Amino acid sequence: MKKILPVILTAALLGSTITGCATKTVSETTAAQTAAPTTAAETKAEAETEAEAETEAPETEAETEAAATDSVTEAAMSYFADFPEDRHMINVADLFAKMDAEEDMLIIDIRQPDAYAEGHLKGAVNIPYGPAIAENLEKIPDDVMLYINCYSGQTSSQAVALLAMAGKYTTNIQSGYNNGISKAENFENYIETTENVLPDETYEVDEAIAAAIADYFAEATSNTFSSFNFPVDALGELVEAESEDYTILSIRQAKDFDEGHIAGAVNIPFGKGMQEQLAQLPKDKPVVVYCYTGQTASQTLAVLRMLGYEAYNLAGGMGSAETGAGWLGKGLPTVTD
Repeated sequence: MKKILPVILTAALLGSTITGCATKTVSETTAAQTAAPTTAAETKAEAETEAEAETEAPETEAETEAAATDSVTEAAMSYFADFPEDRHMINVADLFAKMDAEEDMLIIDIRQPDAYAEGHLKGAVNIPYGPAIAENLEKIPDDVMLYINCYSGQTSSQAVALLAMAGKYTTNIQSGYNNGISKAENFENYIETTENVLPDETYEVDEAIAAAIADYFAEATSNTFSSFNFPVDALGELVEAESEDYTILSIRQAKDFDEGHIAGAVNIPFGKGMQEQLAQLPKDKPVVVYCYTGQTASQTLAVLRMLGYEAYNLAGGMGSAETGAGWLGKGLPTVTD
């Protein structure tokens, strides 16, 4: 009897232990099942929520501003990185040939309304240089070639560069209305006085780029130097005083630069790939850009301003004594060193 009692007690204790372990296992399993998603749909939903959290917009104002700056900088750097062979330029004779062939296009005249009303290229719509271009940015097509004219080709060159950075296909009409279109043979056949309007469609534009273009034109129409055209006489005075307050940038070809350039100028020839050198210019002082007539320099200044520079175009460029335009037209000196 004494031997049976320990055996019974041992069996009872063993059974209690086994029951306790079994109970704990079931409890833990139930808790685990309760904590885990009960369906595949819930698992998928949770994964999607996590993915959305990872792709949310920047959380701080600084990050938002940085993202916007990156967007504008990328567009500006891409302008010359992806530069076409025609350099976003067309002469009037070639444009007339395209009009004769009835090619799909939109002509934008950025002169003032009174000049447009007196006569403009057939089919051209009027969007005057300045804030109006920024205001109509989403209405300007991005699925057809745009041909743009101003008076002389300089402000239209700015517009061409900015619209290209906004995702439009743009080409500047060389020498503008006064010096190009109205001087061409039989130009009257391509002129009308009918007012034309933009199509009803709208086109998406990157918000940061649109904002930068709006700021550009707001500054262009309020700056001391209208449309960012730097007067030749003003630059002449700076050069004579040997001022170091400005960077003078020549974008003429190296051969022409070597034959004669404005004293103190640095040379970055205009063309594909020049963006890398442009980005190395100092930002602590204004940049005055000059070319031959002011048209390619106008494209360049637009890109520089989108990169954060205070840039200007030398009105009339290097020019010539024969035309009386630009630096040489004023009889100002050049150097060869």
